[in-house]
Amino acid sequence: MRTENGASAAEADNAARLAKALMERYAIKPEDVRSDSHASAFRMTWVYWQELLHDFGLQLRHFGHRGNAEMGRDRIIYVTLRTGQWWIEQRLHGGRQTGARDRGVESLREYLTQHAPRSYTLLRR
Repeated sequence: MRTENGASAAEADNAARLAKALMERYAIKPEDVRSDSHASAFRMTWVYWQELLHDFGLQLRHFGHRGNAEMGRDRIIYVTLRTGQWWIEQRLHGGRQTGARDRGVESLREYLTQHAPRSYTLLRR
């Protein structure tokens, strides 16, 4: 919202504060924000990522074009919808460290198959 588009100064200020808070919360860098608002007809939707993460017992939270899911107690999966890029950050005592990074649902499926905590047990009888 901008005053030159008809918003009041208070509305523009509130929108700017909200955008800043959301960028901090979802680790959005200014260079990740695109100014064009035209959607591609072939762009992927959140449904693909939600279903993949659900298969591994993980819950996707998303806002706009950024999402994340907690994997265990110390890892977070981040996804950028527009680019299909994902990366894993591991919480450490002094901060966070980026681990795996790739692009696409299938590469994340491969990673999760090898590294996701199992939400089930197999019993032998």
